[in-house]
Amino acid sequence: MKLRNTVSLCLVLVAVGPAAAVNLVLDYSYDSSNFFGAGNPDGPAAGAAAKAALEEVARYYSEILQDSFSEVRTPDPVVNGSAEYSWTWSQTFTHPATGSNVTIVDPTINADEYRIYAGARSIAGTTLGIGGPGGYGYNLGGSYFPSDLALINSTTDQFLSQVVHRGEPDGEFAAWGGSISFDSDTSTNWHWDWTTDVEFLESDFYSVAVHELGHALGLGASNEWSSLVQNNSFLGANAYAANGGSYPSAFGGHWQFGVESTVLGLDTVQEAALDPDVTNGTRKYLTTLDAAALKDIGWEVATIAPPIGGDPLFGDYNDDGFVDAADYTLWRDSVGQPAGSLPNDPSSTTIGSEQYRAWSDNYGAAATAPGATAAPEPSAIVLLTGLGWWSRRRRAATPPRPRPA
Repeated sequence: MKLRNTVSLCLVLVAVGPAAAVNLVLDYSYDSSNFFGAGNPDGPAAGAAAKAALEEVARYYSEILQDSFSEVRTPDPVVNGSAEYSWTWSQTFTHPATGSNVTIVDPTINADEYRIYAGARSIAGTTLGIGGPGGYGYNLGGSYFPSDLALINSTTDQFLSQVVHRGEPDGEFAAWGGSISFDSDTSTNWHWDWTTDVEFLESDFYSVAVHELGHALGLGASNEWSSLVQNNSFLGANAYAANGGSYPSAFGGHWQFGVESTVLGLDTVQEAALDPDVTNGTRKYLTTLDAAALKDIGWEVATIAPPIGGDPLFGDYNDDGFVDAADYTLWRDSVGQPAGSLPNDPSSTTIGSEQYRAWSDNYGAAATAPGATAAPEPSAIVLLTGLGWWSRRRRAATPPRPRPA
């Protein structure tokens, strides 16, 4: 592994999510092939759709994660005459476009920022994506006068708390961020648009993004996760409760094949997002069990249902996944407004009786997530090196439940 002392960057940062808690920040500066733009193998529109899907997943994680992280910033050196004491740190991660190791010396990570370097490359075999948290290193030392020792010690304590723990308690997962990469060759029949249904034999980009960003947040890819796995069982208390009073099976940084839960905040049953595979033609959302594991490794997680893509739920005028009295109130207050003023409106008329009919016809309905299985993803990584976790797909003439390769 060859480390660099400095890396010159032209950063392209996209911030998503609330500022009051952890905020996943997508950094496309290592998207060398412009996969999330005009360089996408299916063209610029596909690149824009892939970017929108990834940003929606990042936005959703930012919404449910409630932790507050300290900034990471290299302190100014303490200089006293001829004596100088200094600190330095570096972040390491896998280049998403090449797979090589990248080191950046003394970057600044803002408070609550969780930076994700995103890109794509041709990934061998049936792998759909790779993701994981990044690594770090630090050095400190120099000469000093005794009168400066108290300042040096307090600065060191604060610096190490930022770099190693982001100000969080020991034993809880925290990092500056990580990297994710998606398969960019023509072997993958991607479904890019997270707002539309996944067609037969398509690999859903949104589902893979949920899985890989989960790894980048420490699921299956951190010491905190590994410390809870014994004899192929995950021994987290929250996961135990979410799994109906039994410890879920886990291996290789994932739940066992076929482990099911409900979509977070909903009653819809599906295979867990951290299950090793995702069936072609289906979509997965973050589940209650996945969120419970995030809690077990140290995250604070709010129970908020994800927006459900696919066919619109007509009459759901507040777009919360349910057609209920709240939608009636919104319709009532919008009567007379121009067409298009309400989401999930099946008509193209001024808000009035047509929209009321859509609400009345669908009252009590709820958005549902399609069932999922598919795309095996066994993993191989040295923790905290940023090498990532593997997501593989399985192709089949029909979409039965796949078996491990």
